[in-house]
Amino acid sequence: MTGSDEAFRARLLEMFREEADEYLEAITGGLIELEKAGLEPELVERVYRTTHSLKGAARAVNLREIESICQNLETVFSLMKRGEYAPGADGFDLFHQAIAVIKSLLGEERPDTPTTEIIAALRAIPGGKRPAGDEPGPASRKDHTHGAAVGHNGGEPGPDGGTVRIAAQKLDRLTAGADDLLTARLFITQRIRELEEMTGRFALWQWNHSQAFNDLHLIRRKVFGEEKAAIPPDLVLPLQRAVEFLEYNREFVTYLQHDLATHLRAMEIDRSALEASTSEISDLIHDAALLPASSMLTPFSAFVREFSRTSGKSVDLTIEGGEIEVDRRILDALKEPVMHLIRNSIDHGIEDPQIRVSRQKPATGTVRIRVFPRSGSRVGIEVADDGAGIDSRVIRQTAVENGVITEDEDAALTDSEAIWLIFRSGMTTSRIITELSGRGLGLAIVEDTVSRLGGEVTASSAAGRGTTITLTVPVRMVTLRGLLVRAEKQTYVIPMQQVKQVLRVRQDTLTLSRGRPMIQLSGETIEVVRLADILGIAPSSPGPEKTRPTPLVIIAYGAGRIACMVDEVIRTQEIIVRPLGSQLCSVRRVEGAVILGDGTVALVLDPLELIQDATQADRPETPPMPPGEAGQRVLVVEDSVTSRALLQTILEQAGYQVETAVDGADAFARLKQHEFDMVVSDVDMPRMNGFTLTEKIRAGGRQMADLPVVLVTSLDSPEDREWGRAVGADAYIVKSSFETGDFLGMIRRLMCCR
Repeated sequence: MTGSDEAFRARLLEMFREEADEYLEAITGGLIELEKAGLEPELVERVYRTTHSLKGAARAVNLREIESICQNLETVFSLMKRGEYAPGADGFDLFHQAIAVIKSLLGEERPDTPTTEIIAALRAIPGGKRPAGDEPGPASRKDHTHGAAVGHNGGEPGPDGGTVRIAAQKLDRLTAGADDLLTARLFITQRIRELEEMTGRFALWQWNHSQAFNDLHLIRRKVFGEEKAAIPPDLVLPLQRAVEFLEYNREFVTYLQHDLATHLRAMEIDRSALEASTSEISDLIHDAALLPASSMLTPFSAFVREFSRTSGKSVDLTIEGGEIEVDRRILDALKEPVMHLIRNSIDHGIEDPQIRVSRQKPATGTVRIRVFPRSGSRVGIEVADDGAGIDSRVIRQTAVENGVITEDEDAALTDSEAIWLIFRSGMTTSRIITELSGRGLGLAIVEDTVSRLGGEVTASSAAGRGTTITLTVPVRMVTLRGLLVRAEKQTYVIPMQQVKQVLRVRQDTLTLSRGRPMIQLSGETIEVVRLADILGIAPSSPGPEKTRPTPLVIIAYGAGRIACMVDEVIRTQEIIVRPLGSQLCSVRRVEGAVILGDGTVALVLDPLELIQDATQADRPETPPMPPGEAGQRVLVVEDSVTSRALLQTILEQAGYQVETAVDGADAFARLKQHEFDMVVSDVDMPRMNGFTLTEKIRAGGRQMADLPVVLVTSLDSPEDREWGRAVGADAYIVKSSFETGDFLGMIRRLMCCR
């Protein structure tokens, strides 16, 4: 194969992957609907046609494994069309498993289930085996022709046929080009500002000219009047020329001022026209990047279905307002936050079926995602569940235990304010660490992402009725407005979304708390810090007098607030934030850079990191466990030599004294002979498993009853996790989700709570 052929095939495969993603999304959505609504003929037909189209596309690029899976799926769907097969829950599980295998093959990854096994399972369905070489008949080929006409969004193209496919990279370049138009507009605005300053200088010239007018009149009378004879003859002509030049200069400057003012007015008109046209072009290009919110939300249906089955809970996902269009880049950024919210709703909100029934609720819980328009070109995305709601008492207790807040701060919080603690990093009420939850990062990531998009998060909860979290974000990734400030002779930009107020205060009016200056604003005490101090810039001159007003910029990000003291507030303007590049991407407190109208570069500051760094020293951190502190001893119980050595090494490096046991019986014997501060145990072991060991520890009298027990196991079924809770384990960590930092964090928290 020549180089050109290889390049062509690579482009063809890339096009196929984009098309296949859309087909798979449509098939997955159709399967979810079929399982909920039953085998409606129109719905079965739509899934059948989409599968047929995917098969044809896979055959065109010679991907035989995907073609074979689609062929067998198509055969089963054909049986469903004729009413010869009605799949149950296991059948739908098999369909979704087949879709997962196709996705793995598309990503050139090894599927969890071998392709041959999936094909064999599909052929094992009664009537599902098609003789080898059996090609679809004319009707099927007609179906393929119809299916191939499906538009890029899984629906039929419009009657005008005006839909085209454009690569996401090209659309991003177009959008970036539209944003670059703003830079050109800023340059023109700066030039107009400079011309206005030049025009302003004419006023000074006119004032000076008026002061010299009487002197000029006196010179003219001396040179040309009756006192002419008193002037030496050799000075008369030079003075005459000087006077005539000054007269000419006055007229020249007057006309120049008039012409400059005329051109300035014309340039302002041209600038306004350019701004209108470029804004329209920019809006059109940004509109082209809008996608229905359902393109991001629909794939969550498969996740909810899969997780509800593996967790032992029954959960339905409903989506409303999916037709509302949002910028593709915003939807991409919100995928992870919305996924975190859904995980929390299922893992922490929705109760087990038997508990829901006992509370007079339907056995099946509901997670609802509602997209709705808001004023100011913004859109709301509401994720709500009908679960148990948020227990503010548990949130408070966990926050204090994890060092998120102090006991004094807890006492000052109201119940409604305590709900906001769920968005703080390190907050989790779950002691079961899985691939889905228990790490205390999810909701902190949600608030961080939404704030960076220029949006906000609100939360409400009612005990026993559920929790609602609403994300409000812009519809488009439009240009931002920034506040230009100066600190230590450097210009910085603070995004206006996080600037709540700008004011001037005298330093001698500030109060002190714990040795730090504070300002009282709207009944709230806000810490005052110098921007240069946060950025680590040494002062180049003595600070301003305490009686002299100093600019303060109030920055708010989520629940955090600080008052930044700067040398000067320059102005606000539209900005296009440029990334710093891979070499500088890890620089703290800096989000990017902008090019100002005069061509200079200013750094865009990260409000979140400014607040974190300003308040870090103000909060007592929970120090890491130093080696040998209090002689804390941990008993590791594990029958695998490798796993036992790994856990022992991790704990010893963290400063704990570790002893090991090969199974539950060995461990229980050691517990009777020696005192330990914690037990870390596997579950599946000979002689005595971890569940039995935990039961014996809890029944072992006062000496062992309060001993923390952490189970680290590969058993991750809902029944095993529930059994771990029932026997009294303090934490249940699944090995497939094991991370050293999370493990040690859990150990420290349990040690502190003992």
